[in-house]
Amino acid sequence: MLVAAVLCAAPVPARAGWMWSPQTGWISGTGSAKDSPEEQLDFAMVFFERKDWDRAKSEFKKLVRAYKHSPQAAEGQYCLGRVEEERGDYYEAFKAYRMTIQVYPSTKRFEEILEREYQLGNYFLSGKKRKFLGTAAIIPARDKAIEVFEAIAEDGPFSEYGQLAQYKLGLTHLALHDYEHAVTAFEKVIEQYPDSTLVDDARFQIAVASLKGTFRAGYDQAPTDRAIKELSAFVKTYDGSDLRTEADDKLEELNDRRAQHEFGVAQFYERRKQPESAIVYYQAIIDKYPQTSWAAKASARLDALAPPPEPSSEARQGSPEAAGGGSAAPETTVQ
Repeated sequence: MLVAAVLCAAPVPARAGWMWSPQTGWISGTGSAKDSPEEQLDFAMVFFERKDWDRAKSEFKKLVRAYKHSPQAAEGQYCLGRVEEERGDYYEAFKAYRMTIQVYPSTKRFEEILEREYQLGNYFLSGKKRKFLGTAAIIPARDKAIEVFEAIAEDGPFSEYGQLAQYKLGLTHLALHDYEHAVTAFEKVIEQYPDSTLVDDARFQIAVASLKGTFRAGYDQAPTDRAIKELSAFVKTYDGSDLRTEADDKLEELNDRRAQHEFGVAQFYERRKQPESAIVYYQAIIDKYPQTSWAAKASARLDALAPPPEPSSEARQGSPEAAGGGSAAPETTVQ
């Protein structure tokens, strides 16, 4: 009986660096992974379910390092993203998810990862801030939205989230006042997804981006011309769109701005004593932008610059100058 008591009281021997407790079962005391990827994944999930994020992260990392080429490693890498998302470190979550797709492109979680990344991108686009070195969220993160949406568009271009991410990429550039890249992003929506319901919205946003990228009338008018072109095409192609009224208003504003620029150029030539060139620009305003207030002003200037009409041949023949030159004497009556 004494021998039996001694044996029951003896501590359970360690197995190759493993320690056991009733709460956790066998735990590696040396940082080693368990004997199989299945065991290591199950072990890491215990801590995940307990919301012990630090320990779960540690164990998932062991799985990925020790059994990199196993199906369980792909799951472990995905779970690293889940851990970071649960901890509120959304940028680290995105990086872990992206790594899953890059290292394990055949993962069964592919569509789910794209969806999770897309939601993270929306979070950053909304103006939220991200954590820095694990501390409070202090860094504005719209630039991270660009990184996220670009990754989705690159990794899953033919997925539902690929086209959504490409469109949101344009919106993010708009929010950052990067209008040139916004136009490029929206053009890719039109080119790569011509049958998408997002095409009409993308065309409208191209015009909006061009409009916002145009400032005073004296500036280079290429962005204004591009906006007019895009808006005119939008109005013609999507006559029944919910955006039609707004598009009409912006097109009117752009035409007025363009006419103002032409009027300024015409006045420049007037000041330089080049009326012929000024007339060309005033006439262009009347021809191209007749509905603007500048058309009436241009017409008035044309009238002022027009040379006086030459008298007709009949008038010239009957004039005193034609009869003999000089002024005619008044007639006298002979009594």
